[in-house]
This record gives sequence, C-alpha cells and structure tokens, in this order.
Amino acid sequence: MRGGRLALCVFALTLPAGASLAVELKAASPVILFIGDSHAVGSFGIQQDALLRGIGKFRVATYAICGSSPQSWFQGEKTRCGYFFRDTEGREQRGWEAETPLIANLLAMHQPGYTVVELGANMYGYPSEWVEKTSHEMAMAIVNSGSKCIWIGPPQARIQPEPELSRVFEAMRAGVGQYCLFFDSRKFTIYPDAGGDGIHFNTLGEAGERIAENWALSAFYAFSPVLKPFKPAQQIRAR
Repeated sequence: MRGGRLALCVFALTLPAGASLAVELKAASPVILFIGDSHAVGSFGIQQDALLRGIGKFRVATYAICGSSPQSWFQGEKTRCGYFFRDTEGREQRGWEAETPLIANLLAMHQPGYTVVELGANMYGYPSEWVEKTSHEMAMAIVNSGSKCIWIGPPQARIQPEPELSRVFEAMRAGVGQYCLFFDSRKFTIYPDAGGDGIHFNTLGEAGERIAENWALSAFYAFSPVLKPFKPAQQIRAR
C-alpha cells in the first residue's frame, strides 16, 4: 500500500442488563461491503463472498454487476448481462437486468468498516487519465464515508493482453493506491491460450472455475489479516 496505513483500534462492548450476548454481538458486528463486476457475479465473487462471511465477526453485503466500472456505481448504469446480490442476512438475488446500486447509497446504508472492490476489467481501451480519475473518485467516496478500502485489481485475460493490462493496472493503482490496499491479481491469474471467451474464467468450465476460486483465495489470504472488527471514521480531503 502506498501512503496511509490501515489503523487499528479496539472498542469496548457493554451489554445492558438481561441482554443476550449473541443478539448484542450481531447488532454490533461491522459490515464488509463487497462490490465487483462480472468476475464477482461468477465463481470469483461466490468464493470471495463465502470467504468473507466465513470470518464470522462481520456481516457481509455483496453487490456484483456485470459490465461495471467505478463510473457505473456513481451513475446507476443498468446491466443486461447479469448481477449477483447477497445481503447481510444471506438472502441472494440473481438475474440478468438491474440498475447498478449507487456507491453513496450503499455506503450510507451499510456504513461498512471495510469495502472490498473488484473492478478494472471493464476499463480497457479508456485513457489512462480517465481510469485513474474514476478509480480515485470511488476510493475517495469509500474512505470519506469512514470505511477502509481494499481494491482487487483486474486479472489476466487473453483478449486483454500486455501491455494494455499493465497500462490499466498502473493507472488504477495511481488512482487508489494511496487510499486502498491494492492487490495485484496479475500474479495469480493465467488465462489459457485457447477456450472460453478470453476474459471470463467461468466460460472455461471446471478448470476456469478453479482459476477463479484460487484467485479469490489468493486475494483473501493477502488482505484478510488486516480485517479487524471496528468501524473507523476518518475523512481524507480530495486532491
């Protein structure tokens, strides 16, 4: 991470007389907000959602929108290629068409202690300045809400080869690296030379699903040690 560090703090929980410990802990449990694109709609997102919920000390809210980039979450763009939502109670929604939830509304509703973002695969072909600017705007919205930010960069893809992948990756890191823990997915994903659609691992069948799941595991193992059950509140001024 470039710049600031994830700060740690401890809170004391005082139970009212006669209160149930389980009920109070559930009410006090902080939220992890997980948002992503079509990779999060598929095996990567399903695995990442399960891993986050498996921590136990957090509630998790997942919103994945096919075709989305940071801009989509500010403009409420509609997807027609699929979505995957799972709320803090574990209730799941899937379908083909949905409006992208506004990031401001999600942050206000869930007040997450941490926000995990998996975006970037839909930013190929756009100018580096735009990639950096829109990524930076999302990172700022997250940290200025009081949430810590964890960003999972785009994976390798056959139809998005080098040097384009690195160009987008570096522009995105320039936009969010000072404010978010940034995970380099390129080191943990290899798209085969044949088969599939060239970008989505699920189109490769079981072998692709394993690649996506291993990618999710690698990202989770990298950032999970910093997850602490608290709700930070720190504002960072926009540059």
